[in-house]
Amino acid sequence: MTKYHAVMLDETRCEFGVSVTAKSRAAAYKKLEEMYEESRCVQLESPADTRKREHRLYEQAMREYEGDFSHGDYE
Repeated sequence: MTKYHAVMLDETRCEFGVSVTAKSRAAAYKKLEEMYEESRCVQLESPADTRKREHRLYEQAMREYEGDFSHGDYE
C-alpha cells in the first residue's frame, strides 16, 4: 500500500490537500472520487513522485545558481 498525497479542487474552485492510502494510483483516484464526489483531483503524488519532483527542482536550481540557464524555458 502506498500513501498518496492529492491536491483537490472543490466545487467553489478552492484547493485542499488530502492523503489516501491505496494499492495503486488508479485505486487512489477511485477512492478520491468516492470520498469527494463534488471535487476533482488536480495532482496526485506518491512519496517517490514527490522525491523525483523535488530532485528535478533542486537540480534546476543548482544549474541556475551556477549560471547554466540552458535547460529551462528561458527566452
